[in-house]
Amino acid sequence: MAELIIWSGWQGGIGVGLVVVAMFWLTGKALGASSAYGEACGVLGQTFYRSGSFAGPKWRLFFAAGIVGGGLIAAWTSTGTWALSWDMGTLYSSVLPASPTLRALVLTSGGVMIGFGARAAGGCQSGHAITGMALLNPPSILAGGLFFVGGIVAVQSLFAWVG
Repeated sequence: MAELIIWSGWQGGIGVGLVVVAMFWLTGKALGASSAYGEACGVLGQTFYRSGSFAGPKWRLFFAAGIVGGGLIAAWTSTGTWALSWDMGTLYSSVLPASPTLRALVLTSGGVMIGFGARAAGGCQSGHAITGMALLNPPSILAGGLFFVGGIVAVQSLFAWVG
């Protein structure tokens, strides 16, 4: 097995930025996870969108598969051990319900809200923050900054409220 090469954050950031720009040059469309999710839902629901934003080739599905496949390859080629876990750490365990059913309901509800928000906003946080910033889109640069500020405020408020 080859030795695992670990990239620093700035190297990974440059790599992601180059992929985003190359994808835009090749397809003329921005790369984002919520669009891939929309295509996956269409394929799984046997609805191949013939008009609108999901018309045409389903290249975003390869992007979604690459997210999962890349994570699996990284796990299998790493030198450490790994195991599937639902544990998100003690801080999150302290604010989420103890019941696995209620915890799943809270997390699923949050995911659904993020999905609706991403579609309403014309893209998800990663689409605006990563793709928009790489393409120097001013509204996406502003949105990306506000996502980080909003996330910090929300998390700090939640943990201050729960204790």
